[in-house]
Amino acid sequence: MNMIRLFIKILFLLLISINSYANLDNCKNIYQNCFENIPEDMVTFHQELNTYGVVNKNDINIRDIPLISSNNSKVLKKIKTNEKVLIKKVFFLKPNISVRLKLLNTNNIEIVNNYRFGKWYLVSHEDVEGFIFSDFVSVEKKINKKFTRFRHIDSVDWRENKVDPQKNIELVLTKHNDDAYILRGYAWHYLNGFSEINYTFANNIFSKEKIVKDGIKIFLFDENEIFVESDIDIFTGIYRKY
Repeated sequence: MNMIRLFIKILFLLLISINSYANLDNCKNIYQNCFENIPEDMVTFHQELNTYGVVNKNDINIRDIPLISSNNSKVLKKIKTNEKVLIKKVFFLKPNISVRLKLLNTNNIEIVNNYRFGKWYLVSHEDVEGFIFSDFVSVEKKINKKFTRFRHIDSVDWRENKVDPQKNIELVLTKHNDDAYILRGYAWHYLNGFSEINYTFANNIFSKEKIVKDGIKIFLFDENEIFVESDIDIFTGIYRKY
């Protein structure tokens, strides 16, 4: 009898584990194009991290797909404050823009807007692996980031300002290899929609006061603040690191 109970218990735990990790295959069963269980058209940047973080708010959701406005995104688990999670990867998704996602085996489209929820961590916690919005996880300081993010000072954060028309402008500077940096810019304006820029620069750009390429000029005030002059007007202005 004890052996039967032990077998049932092991089988139950195995089924829970299989179900938890199987959820990270849900995307390909719903959408036509997926990357790492995220609709491919939502992803702008991703990177391996493999570090630890601590949840900084109570009852935070771990999701199978990091889409906050879609019924296809399921909550796998809730985590309490101060719980430790293993952060495997970071993903930057298109913020504040409606994206048309093609559903699998049909001509139907799902329109998804992730609003301000652009940066997500793929985490592992006990028997569950899924996505947590980055603001809800404090990352250990020893992490060595290979990318730097800047936000335009005219960006409107709806958490602090629910009155002014929304717009969001961000730059992500990524160390591509020992010889180059890649600059990606993402902007959303409530009237003009989504804009994007991409540039590649030679290494050690932070040692210069000014960087000039066709279509863009970057003036480095210091490591925390830059001024950008772009042929695409919305990207022109002062940015601060965050």
